[in-house]
Amino acid sequence: MRKARLLLSCCLAASLSACSLLGSDPVEEAQAAFEAQDYIAAQGLAQQALAADATDAAALELLARVQLAMGQGADVLATLERLHDIDPQHAGLALVEAEGHLQLGDVEAALALIGNDQSAEAWRLRALAAALLGDDAGALQAYANGRGADGPRGKLFASEATFLLDRGDTAGAAQAVALAQDVAPDRVETLFVSARLAEAQAHPTTALSNYLRIIEIVPMDRPALLAAIGASERAGMGDVTRHLIEYGAQTRPLDREFVYQQARVDAWDGRWEAVRERLQAHEAELADHDSARLLYAEALLQLGQVETARAIAAPVVARRAGDPEALRVQAAIEAAS
Repeated sequence: MRKARLLLSCCLAASLSACSLLGSDPVEEAQAAFEAQDYIAAQGLAQQALAADATDAAALELLARVQLAMGQGADVLATLERLHDIDPQHAGLALVEAEGHLQLGDVEAALALIGNDQSAEAWRLRALAAALLGDDAGALQAYANGRGADGPRGKLFASEATFLLDRGDTAGAAQAVALAQDVAPDRVETLFVSARLAEAQAHPTTALSNYLRIIEIVPMDRPALLAAIGASERAGMGDVTRHLIEYGAQTRPLDREFVYQQARVDAWDGRWEAVRERLQAHEAELADHDSARLLYAEALLQLGQVETARAIAAPVVARRAGDPEALRVQAAIEAAS
């Protein structure tokens, strides 16, 4: 899949060279990065602006929005508090603050901030609040109300699709995904829920295509990369899987998940000593990574260390009773002994 390899090369180059592309105005650059959905760059640039001027209200507002997009609810509220101290009259951020509270599970505070707002974004937040309270009917009604509301609706539709997918309603999710694709086809949340829908419909190649588009937009999007690795495997695209793992290892050399993923590649190639060495070198970080522990046990088994393999696998097998991967390794150990 040449397109995938070219895409990954471009993503790697972009991620490694991003710091050399900074302009003279960090706030403008941060806004451009935010609009491009590169939240890591936007966060760094907003913080750069605040390092130069801690009272820059525009930088604080942008930082809060970036933190919200990254799911950092506590940081959102702290940043908004700083902004309020500097400019008590700064308006237009009630929904940002409300979603920050929702990310922390504080439904009551969120609903108070949403108030009577009838925008699509407000209805999305009401739906999220209802879902947090276990009120699925209320969430569905809020999504329905938001469909005809004013303002951008892409995030509303993507959120509705996610809600429905989480509850196994593939048909309903497909309708919401189609609406999201119509109004916001290049938004990461649209692409991600489109990929999830494709997975639910057993279309891993379509899912992979969407995940790769996310990586093209946000080269350091870890969830999309890991999902793409899984989708490429299910699609039988081994070469793409290897390139994705290599990309992840190059861009995240200290990430334990990609230590494990590299060890998987070693195992596919029968390099069991390399598997053992790699996982042993990171044993402390991977102590609670069940799949990595099972692979470590399998490597030791392949190297003739049956009882050591059994000791490493046993706690994982006990925790994951009935899991196919654990049962396979356990059966191999029993057969060898």
